[in-house]
Amino acid sequence: MKSPIIRSNGDVIYPKGAVLPKITAKKEVYEGSVKVIETFNQKSEVNQSDWQQELAPDRPFVETLDAINQDPRLNLAIETYIQMVIGKGLKVTTKNKKTQKAVDEWFDTIGMQEIIEDGLYSYIGTGNLIYEKDPTGAEFVEVPITTMESIVRDDKGRIKHYVQKVNDKEIYLKPKEIVHFKLTNVAREPFARGLFHSILTDYTDPRTGIIYDSPLIQMKEVEDNMVEIIKGHADPTVMFYFEDAGEQFIKTQADNLKKMKKGSKIVTDKKFETNIVEASGNSKFEGWIEHLQRDLLEPGSKFPLQFFNAGFTARAASESTDSVLIRKVKRIQERFANQFKRLCLMPYLKKRGLNMDELSVYFETPIKQSETVQEVITAFRDNIIRRSEARKWLIANTNVMIDQSDMEDEPPITSVTPTGQFRDQRSGQFGGPADGSTDDNKIFDSEEEAYKRGKKKK
Repeated sequence: MKSPIIRSNGDVIYPKGAVLPKITAKKEVYEGSVKVIETFNQKSEVNQSDWQQELAPDRPFVETLDAINQDPRLNLAIETYIQMVIGKGLKVTTKNKKTQKAVDEWFDTIGMQEIIEDGLYSYIGTGNLIYEKDPTGAEFVEVPITTMESIVRDDKGRIKHYVQKVNDKEIYLKPKEIVHFKLTNVAREPFARGLFHSILTDYTDPRTGIIYDSPLIQMKEVEDNMVEIIKGHADPTVMFYFEDAGEQFIKTQADNLKKMKKGSKIVTDKKFETNIVEASGNSKFEGWIEHLQRDLLEPGSKFPLQFFNAGFTARAASESTDSVLIRKVKRIQERFANQFKRLCLMPYLKKRGLNMDELSVYFETPIKQSETVQEVITAFRDNIIRRSEARKWLIANTNVMIDQSDMEDEPPITSVTPTGQFRDQRSGQFGGPADGSTDDNKIFDSEEEAYKRGKKKK
C-alpha cells in the first residue's frame, strides 16, 4: 500500500494507488452528567413611580401605632392577637442533636423568645418588622418601625437600601444588613400592610376625588357627638308659666330661679305650671353605632369585639367568628415561622456548617379543648380513656377526695353496688347477665340472699 507524499510546503501528492490511512474516532469516556443552569432573567418591572423615587408607607407608622395604642378596641384586638400567636413560644426542632443543641443555646443566649414577642406588636400592627443583624447572623436588634421613612429600589423591584430618619439625620441600611418581616405583600408593595389597615386608612372616591375619613375616625366623631349631647341634656330644660303675671314679677322670679339650689322650694301667690323639656342622648345613634361597630370596626380589625363586651346571646352567636379568628392566627403563625426559618435560622446554621435537614419551625400553642367533669366521666364510660386517666384528671382539676393509691385501670373484683348486687366483671354491668341480655328474670343475688338459698338446700 502506497502512502501519500507530504512536501515541506505542505502540499500532498497522491501516487497512483495511494490510500489515506483510516482515521478512527476516539470514543470519549463518559464521566457523569452535565447540568446546564440558566440564570433567571426577570422581564417584569415595577411602576416607574415605584423605583425612581423613595417609597414611603401609605400611612406613617407612628400614626398607625398611636391609633392602636389609644383606641381601646384596637388595643384589645392586637394584645389578644399577640398572645394567641406567640402561645408558648417559637419552637425549632430537628433530628440532628448537634444542630438542636446549637439552636437551643442560641435562643437562650440572645433571648430570642422575648425578641420575637416584642416584635410582633409592629408585625401585626403595621405589617412590618425590621431587625438589624450582625455579620455572623447571631445578634438581632429591632429597628423602631416608626423611624423607617422609605425604601429605595430599582426597576426590577430589588431593594437598594432602606432609609431611617432619626435624630435629625438619615441612615441608609443595606438589605444584607437587615431582616424585613412582612405580614402581607400586596402587588409587591415595598412596605406591608398591618392587620387594621382598612379601618385606619382614608378612602378617596376615584370619580369625584372626595376624601372620606377612615372608619375609626368616623366612629370617634360619632362617639364625641354622643358625649356632647349627653352633656347638653344632663339637666333637663324647665319652662315656668305664671298666670296673670306682669313683666316685673317674671323678672323677679327669673332671678330667684337662677339662684335656686337643688331641692329648693318656690313660694308664690300666682298660679303657675312647669314643663320639662329633655332629649334622649342615644335615641338617634343606636343604629349608627351598631352599624359602625358590627359592619366596619369588627371586619376591619379582624377581631370579634362583641365576644368580650356583649351579652351571652351575642357571644354564643360569635362562635363561628371565633373559629375564623383561630384560622387567621394559625396563618399568621405559619407565615412568620416560614420567614424566620428562611431569613434568620438557615443563614445562621449555614455560616456555622450545621446540618439543616428536617428542620421544623412553628409556634407551640397551648390552645386545647377544655373539658368538664361530666365529659371526662362520659369519656371513661365510653372507653375513650382509662380509669387511671380519669382519676388523674379528677385529682388535678377538682377537689374530689380520691385515694391516690388506688389507680389501677381495673376496679376491685369484689366491688358491690349500693343495691347489694355483684358487678359482672365480663360485661362491666351491675345486676345483669354477662352476655348483655335484658332478661328481667336473670338477676344476680346479693351475698345475703345467696347465703340463705344455699343454707336452705342443705
